This record gives sequence, structure tokens and C-alpha cells, in this order.
Amino acid sequence: MNRLALYLNAKEFEEIKNIPDLYSRCLRLVEILFKNRVDKQGLPYIRHLVRVSSKMSTYEGKVLGLLHDTIEDISYIEYEDLQEIGVPPSVIEALKLVTKVESSPMDSKTTRLKNYHEMIGRIIDSGNPLAIELKFNDMMDNFNPKRLQNISKEEQDWLYQKYGGEIERLHNAYQKVKK
Repeated sequence: MNRLALYLNAKEFEEIKNIPDLYSRCLRLVEILFKNRVDKQGLPYIRHLVRVSSKMSTYEGKVLGLLHDTIEDISYIEYEDLQEIGVPPSVIEALKLVTKVESSPMDSKTTRLKNYHEMIGRIIDSGNPLAIELKFNDMMDNFNPKRLQNISKEEQDWLYQKYGGEIERLHNAYQKVKK
């Protein structure tokens, strides 16, 4: 059974299943799933998902942009649930590549940075253009100076450490795969 049917009310689940266009179906899903979530600035999280989606170059990429934090941030949703509402295998494959494995709160910053660097390496090594483009656009949105100015200095420093060298690696990888 699809876990979405357990979480959403019956009306919401039927509404989503009956939306003919995949992008619109996924947009409605994330509107519901992220309804009460905010980003580090205290703004509705859905804005991040829509901004990343809008930067993607293909229809499948736009769907991936909407869904890219779903598995990572909504603990009860699994890949199979998304397949059951029509998300194609190519999007699921890219989603698996960009979904972070949960870090332990006990991990040091050095360990978290190493793990993130390795994850970016796996995305690049996959050669998956959807995953590479998504991670680049996600990172650019998270690293946007307009967004950075509204978060703490400590959080800004962390993002500089985390994203600094990775943005260039992803940009170079994306330039290679989009040719």
C-alpha cells in the first residue's frame, strides 16, 4: 500500500492521483507534504523546491526539482510511493543519487564535510545528467547570497565550507554531461 494514502487524507490522496499532469501532481504533493515547513530563513520551504525546479532544463528535471528533498525530509515517504503516483524511473534513479544519507548528530564537522564531498563525488561519477544538474541547482539556491544574508554568521560559515569547492566540481561535471 502506498504510504502517501496513510499520511494524506483520502480527499488529498485522490486529488493527487487524479491530476493528469505529472508536474502538477508532484507540485500538489509537495505543497501538502511541506505545508508547515520553513527554511533556515523562516520562509516557506516550498519556495526552495519551486526555485530549484524552475532552474532545471528538462520536464523530468523540473519534476525532480520539486521532489528532491522529499525522501530526505519526509521520513515516511519512500521511492516506491512516488513510483505509484507516476514518477518515472529516470527521476527515481536521480532522486536516489541526490538523497543524502542521514548523518549522526555526533559526527564532527570534518566527518560531515568528508561525507558530503564523497556524496558529490558519487553523483558526479554516476554521470547522471539529471542528478548532476539538480545537485548543482540545489546547491546554488542554498548558496544564493540573498538567502545567505538572512541567516546566522555561523550558518553562513558552514555553508561556505560545505559548498565552496563542490559548486565548481558540479559545474564542471554538468558542462561535460550536457554536451
